[in-house]
Parts: sequence; structure tokens; C-alpha cells
Amino acid sequence: MTTTAAVLTPAQRIGAFARLGKASLFEIWLGPILAWSLVIGAGVLDVRTSAMCLLFFGAIAVGMWATHAFDDITGFKDGSDLRNYAPERNRSQVKPLVHGHLTVKQAQTFAFITAGLAVACIVGFSAVAEFQPWWAFVGGLGVVVLGAQYSAGINFSYRFVGGGETLTGVTLAASVWLPYAASLQRLDAIAVVQGVLFGVWLVQVLICSNSADAEDDRKVGRRTVAALTSVRGNKIFVAVVFSSTWLLTIGAVVFGVMSFWSIVALLPAWALQFYVLRNGMRGQWRNKRNYSFFALRLAVLGLVVVNVLA
Repeated sequence: MTTTAAVLTPAQRIGAFARLGKASLFEIWLGPILAWSLVIGAGVLDVRTSAMCLLFFGAIAVGMWATHAFDDITGFKDGSDLRNYAPERNRSQVKPLVHGHLTVKQAQTFAFITAGLAVACIVGFSAVAEFQPWWAFVGGLGVVVLGAQYSAGINFSYRFVGGGETLTGVTLAASVWLPYAASLQRLDAIAVVQGVLFGVWLVQVLICSNSADAEDDRKVGRRTVAALTSVRGNKIFVAVVFSSTWLLTIGAVVFGVMSFWSIVALLPAWALQFYVLRNGMRGQWRNKRNYSFFALRLAVLGLVVVNVLA
């Protein structure tokens, strides 16, 4: 294992930390933006609610930097990243620890600092909301603290069957629920549904990666669904996860929770999600998560437009 980092310029070092925290994956932070659009659609647009959504956005962003850093530290130490992301494999994703751009100590420092910043954002968010409802503050801390333990501390992805997938879905769904609830002092069905949709859309990205890395995850004891089931069983699981968002949206429209225009706005994202699912059923998981991220962008954009206008 690399114990000393390569000599880098300040700009290169910043880039290494950005790759460690996967700062380019901004799609993960979009939950509070979705919540903000729902708040605006409910007729509330003021500095206070905007500040709350912005602070929660900051908490999710830097909190996910910490989560990704802890995950890379674990993957480096157990050897899975050394196999999956070795330079000779020419993977599109560069792991700073594997490539010797950062040391484990530097990565740990980054992870704890960003986790602390995320907690500070949650405190600021709750202070603006005057800690009402109280459970929004507790939930916000849970999103940051538990989210960072995806593969560290409690170590959800190693200790529980589907723990990583479940944790990802719940914490990111909460990134829609909590700012909405703090802004309007209530949690409506439309926010619940869109929170679930957002969380599951991120899980779709995750299970594509897990499906591609199943063999190596199995060797190091990660308890992902892909690593613990057969190829056929994993395909059934993936198909259920993808189709659940389509059925939930249709059901929400039928029961009047969401506007019919939501389906129209989501059709481009659904087409791309179907493409990802079709290729996954053929065993083509590698790099398909990039299409899932693009589908997520389209889906969030579509809902934001409908939430504000309809």
C-alpha cells in the first residue's frame, strides 16, 4: 500500500481531494433543490426557506465528500480498490489513494473535516428553522452521521445485506423530506413520493456499480445484493428497483398526489433508465451508471419544472 503521496502542485492536490470526495457527482446533492421547487410550488418563496434549502444542500454536498472519502479509505485498505482501479486497468474513475496521489492520513483528515462541515451546515439549517420541527434537526444529523458510515464505522455495506443500498436510498430521500418539512412545518404526500423517487434513482446508479464489481466485492465481504445473490437473482432485483419508480410515479398521478405533467416531464429520463436496464439485463453494467446519472439529471430537472409551474 502507498504510504507516501506523490509530489503534486497545489492545484493537483486540490484535484486529488476533489476526486477523493467525488465532487463531480453533483447529482447526489440535488435532493434539497427538488425540495425547494416543491416549496416554491406551494407558494412559499422567501429568504428563510431559501437559506434552509441552501444550507441542507451544503450539508449533503460536503457530507457526501466525507462518505466517499471514507469509502475509498476502506476500499484501499481491504484491497478491493487496488484490484478494481489499478492504473493498468484503465478505468475512467481515478482513485487518488490507489494512484498514490494522497496518503491514507491525508484522506482521513479530509473525511473528518468535511464531515464536521456537514454537521455545521445542519446546525445552521436547524437554527434558521428555529429547530422546528425538532425531528428535522435529528434527521439532518442522521443523514450526515449515518451516511458517512456507508463503509466506515457501523459499516453498512459490509455488515448488513443490502445495507449500502438501503442507507443510500433512505438518506437521500431524507434530503428532500427534511428541508421541505422545515420550510412548511409539515410533510405532504407529494414530498414523500418525490423523496422516495430521488432516493431510488440514486440507488439505481449504485446497483449498476455494484453489479459490475460483484466478484471483487464478494472477495472482501461487502454485502451488496449483487455480491450475495446469483446473476439471475441480481437481475430480478435490479429490474424491481427500476420498475418501482415508474409504478410509483404512475400511482401518484392516478391518486392525485402528483400532476399528470410529471409523467410527461419524466419520459426522457424513463427512456434512458430503460436503456440502462436493458443493457444490464444483458450483463453490460460497466460504465452504465453514467447513463443512470444522466437520467437522474433529466428526472430532477423535469420534476423541478413541473413543481414550480404546475
